[in-house]
Amino acid sequence: MKIFQFGKISFVMVLTLLLCIQTVKPLAVSRPMPINLNLLRGDSEKIYFQIQAMVASDKQSCTFTPSGLEPLIIKFDEPSPTIVNLGEIKNIYGTVTVPQDAPIKTYNGQLVVNCAPSVGDKQTGGSVIHQTLVADFIVSVVQNKEEVVVNPIIIPKIEEKPKASPIILVLIIIVLILAIVGFYFSRKKKIE
Repeated sequence: MKIFQFGKISFVMVLTLLLCIQTVKPLAVSRPMPINLNLLRGDSEKIYFQIQAMVASDKQSCTFTPSGLEPLIIKFDEPSPTIVNLGEIKNIYGTVTVPQDAPIKTYNGQLVVNCAPSVGDKQTGGSVIHQTLVADFIVSVVQNKEEVVVNPIIIPKIEEKPKASPIILVLIIIVLILAIVGFYFSRKKKIE
């Protein structure tokens, strides 16, 4: 009978521990499409990328910024920050414009997307989990359209790992202490 009680106590503690652990499932961002973007000076072309929140725990408020592509002009149709709902794959459209005086070369930049859980239409603050996603963004400025530059496909990477909330860590420690104390007293009763 005492073994059964210890089993019940252990089951409740393990269940409590599992409920206290915050699982963070990452978002994803695709590389801007089209991947092989070859433009002449003065040209513009529509692009898009996706923010994927298929397994996110909450709707996300995401900002997006291209970097390393100066002097190219990149304007997005969607305002930044934008809300990406739970289970949604959101396409963000924009336009890349090459100024007339831009040097002819391949520009290797990045698209940096920062997301955090959202409450209402505003990004939450405090101890929420922020994620930074980075996708390569490559644009080739060419002298003529026959000059095609093939850009390799690179899988987007997650820059920062989410950090666990201090409250959750404290709860995990409390549950572990309760499990040790429960085990100690159940063993003590068995000996008596």
